[in-house]
Amino acid sequence: MTSPKHRKKGGIKPLSEIESAILSHPDIIQGLSWGRPSYGHPEPTIEMHVRDVLKNVDALQINREDWQRLRLAAMTHDSFKFKEYKFAKSHHHGKLARIFLEQFTDDLLLLELLEWHDEAYHAWQLAFCHNNVVLANRKIRHLFHIFGSDIQLYRHFFICDSSTGDKRKQPMAWFSRILQESSFGTELSQNLGW
Repeated sequence: MTSPKHRKKGGIKPLSEIESAILSHPDIIQGLSWGRPSYGHPEPTIEMHVRDVLKNVDALQINREDWQRLRLAAMTHDSFKFKEYKFAKSHHHGKLARIFLEQFTDDLLLLELLEWHDEAYHAWQLAFCHNNVVLANRKIRHLFHIFGSDIQLYRHFFICDSSTGDKRKQPMAWFSRILQESSFGTELSQNLGW
């Protein structure tokens, strides 16, 4: 049996006061312990996925402020899936994570990252699995509108999150190619690479 302290922190070592406060919150404790293996998430708990994402974030060579943002995003991005399923998916877990984190920070970039962290994957899915290029284009343009010159931060998190479990690698390559072919302030290509 694990110690109460170990359970309280979910086994993830906090590196700041805000991380400690977040990891001690009952919703995060419940969210990290929730899970069931599924395609893209073979891990039995959200905590195991979060640990993998944190390893990817810690391996990035980025400035300290963005590193701290991505760590907080990693800890919370999927931690509200247990509530999403309870609400029959009427509330996306990213939006629930954003609402939760608003009590700890007013960092708009981080909050937007949480809310939209799955959007690039959803766009790829629309284009390549459902042949709905129009809606996929709309989703990508929306990301560019939200993140603007900070779109690379979104890309970093998308890659850290997507480089876990048995997730497909094609969405990461596709999104990275879109970013290489488009720069903020210029018009996106009409077909966005498909």
